[in-house]
Amino acid sequence: MVKHYSSSEKQVQINIHKYSNTFFIAGSILLVILLIGCGGKLGTIEKNDVQSIIVQVEKAINDALDVKADSLAFEQFEMAETELEKAKDALEEKNGVTALKSANLAYSYAKLAKYEAIQNSNNAIRNAHLLAKESEIGNLKNELKNQNSKISDLEKGLQRLQDTERNLNNTITSLNSEKREIVQKNSLNKDKLSQVNQELNSLKNRISQSETKVRNYGNEVKDLSRKLAAADSIAKSASRQKRTAYAEVESLKNQIREQAKNYTAKLAEAQKRNIAAEHSEYLKKEAEKARAYVRQLDSQKPVRTGRTSLSTQQINAGKSALKGWENEWNRSNVKAHLAYYAPNTTINRIHTVESKENTSMLNRNQLETELNEFRKHPWQKTDDKDLFQVEQNSVIGTYKYSRLVTPAQTEDDTALYQIWIREIWVHQVQNEWKIYRETWQIYDNIPKF
Repeated sequence: MVKHYSSSEKQVQINIHKYSNTFFIAGSILLVILLIGCGGKLGTIEKNDVQSIIVQVEKAINDALDVKADSLAFEQFEMAETELEKAKDALEEKNGVTALKSANLAYSYAKLAKYEAIQNSNNAIRNAHLLAKESEIGNLKNELKNQNSKISDLEKGLQRLQDTERNLNNTITSLNSEKREIVQKNSLNKDKLSQVNQELNSLKNRISQSETKVRNYGNEVKDLSRKLAAADSIAKSASRQKRTAYAEVESLKNQIREQAKNYTAKLAEAQKRNIAAEHSEYLKKEAEKARAYVRQLDSQKPVRTGRTSLSTQQINAGKSALKGWENEWNRSNVKAHLAYYAPNTTINRIHTVESKENTSMLNRNQLETELNEFRKHPWQKTDDKDLFQVEQNSVIGTYKYSRLVTPAQTEDDTALYQIWIREIWVHQVQNEWKIYRETWQIYDNIPKF
């Protein structure tokens, strides 16, 4: 494990080595002086001794170069080279004392330069490791910060998904409740229809029976009339039987009067039954009128055959025109938006409020007025994917928009929207594609699906 020192500790170590080397140099100089001062032989310095020391100095300098002392401890290295040059110069001048003194100083400076170079190199390595660790710590801190940010974003996204899920569950609950109510209403309507049909069949049966009874009473009256005519004939032809015939005639007249009363009563009852039948006929006629109205509504819808005579190039041109039309609407440029319409365009407007449809037709001026009014509200497109169809020589685009009308006050409430569905029919007029038919379906105050 590499031990890291503080700046003060490093400075103390450097000072210790500096002073120790200074003492070493001073000791070397004193040793040379002592050697010179001791006796006559030592006072004379041999040239070979100086050269031997110079060789050692050069080797020490080369050793210092090996550890890059010329850059890591350049001051001591320069001093070593300087003293070496002085020693060589003194040797040439045959100044043995100066040469020996400079050579020893050069040797000491070379050793000191090597030592400091090694120390500085080690310090540089330790500092590099320290910087690398600090950089790694910084990177780890940034990564941890990024991870915390991602976790925060995920938590927010999870919260949004939970809110969306809760809103969807509320919408599903509301729709299931409405579905149950509709099923119950349908069941009640089926029961009422079955009951009405039974009453109608019973009424028809009673009417049929009444008509049969009326016919039977009419036949009885006719039979009694024939009997009365026969009795009158007998009374005229046979006087001796006159009284008997007269009594029989009176009896027959009484029977006829009684039958006439019954016949009159049956006619009155039959008339009542006919009134009921006329009422049933009236209901049939009203039902037929309703069906005719539905057929009329359906006749306003364009007929779909599923066939087309357009080429792929024409279909793409029609789609491009519809996209341009939509872009102008998104830019709130109503004038440019209306430029895509043909002069005789018909707009079928179906406005549904509380399950009741109100149908109307708009001309070009009314269309511009309605679009300017609708443009005052912020509309959001509910389906990002455009729906295109082709029919004979037309390209059809369907666009769905919504706007918030009543926001939900609590989590249990359901927000209500106004839905606007536009179905656009375009065909080619010379070299341009124009809108010639459009259908609006507008729904008020409904949940957003």
